Amino acid sequence: MEIIYENNNMYIKGIDHFSLEQTLTCGQSFRWRRQGDGFAGVALGKAVYAQQNGSDVTIFGVDKNDGFERYFDLERDYGAIKQRYSGDEFLREGMAYAGGIRVLKQPTFETLISFIISANNNVKRIMGIVEKLCERYGRPIGGDAHDFPTPLALAGASESDIKACGAGYRARYIMQTAQMVQGGFDLDELADVPYSQARHTLTKLVGVGMKVADCVALYSLGHMRAFPNDVWMNRVLCGAYGYKGKNDKELRAFVDKTFGEHAGIAQQYLFHYARNNPELIGKV
Repeated sequence: MEIIYENNNMYIKGIDHFSLEQTLTCGQSFRWRRQGDGFAGVALGKAVYAQQNGSDVTIFGVDKNDGFERYFDLERDYGAIKQRYSGDEFLREGMAYAGGIRVLKQPTFETLISFIISANNNVKRIMGIVEKLCERYGRPIGGDAHDFPTPLALAGASESDIKACGAGYRARYIMQTAQMVQGGFDLDELADVPYSQARHTLTKLVGVGMKVADCVALYSLGHMRAFPNDVWMNRVLCGAYGYKGKNDKELRAFVDKTFGEHAGIAQQYLFHYARNNPELIGKV
């Protein structure tokens, strides 16, 4: 793989195990939309456009210092990870179906608020709420695009105004969590502590349970052991892997033993495969 920066664009040449479409539509980010032959999005404070042609990817509107190599997790050897999972039949099928997924490294506060919004929600509606919050409280960054709101902006918002963006009962969680972060709750330091500690600390925030904590740990903080679990994943674990646990402690022990240090990447392959092929769940 070769990465070239030229004329405010990022050119990724000859990349394996990477699909823009799979990565941007698998439910880990809510600020990318299909447009023409690619995807328009707001990421890392920039309005950008991305296209892929085979093993070549172009990100328009970024330079080397913007952090998109880390954002797209380009330095990780996904081929080696897949090889380690090659003996797992169901996971092998998931990797064949959605082997181009990469785990994004998104801004922590944005990821936190987005997944608080995601509770009991669907992707289309989540995207709409996030966009309204950005339009109302985010910094304009060109054209019609707005950056994600800062903790200060949301901490100073009223619950009723956040509700007006479609957040419903989650408005209080958003406002109070933003106030905690603005008041000194350090999200970024959680990237440098053990995963279990980061996960536990995140659940101290309003509206953050284990699943949201795992989403933040995986999609922002870089804790690859994080394994967001929901009804889809539980069906997969029970049906394909014989999981019979009843609580979070048993789940974590099972996930660690079955998937190891890259459990979060395995989860992405399995989740995308199961969600798009629900008929398979009853057959495993």
